[in-house]
Amino acid sequence: MNIMQDHNSINPEDLIVKLDQDRAWLLENLDKGKWSEIRIELADLERKISKLIIRVQESKIDT
Repeated sequence: MNIMQDHNSINPEDLIVKLDQDRAWLLENLDKGKWSEIRIELADLERKISKLIIRVQESKIDT
């Protein structure tokens, strides 16, 4: 999916799946020791993405 497509055609569920895949990739690479100079910032970003995904999933359950 091209993220630059018309915003009305983006499926939110697909976007969350892609975001979770990217989060997992980031975590895997951090665990391998990549990007040591910005590891703390990237780990913080990964945690924030994870929390966002959880909140979105919980809000879908509550509706």
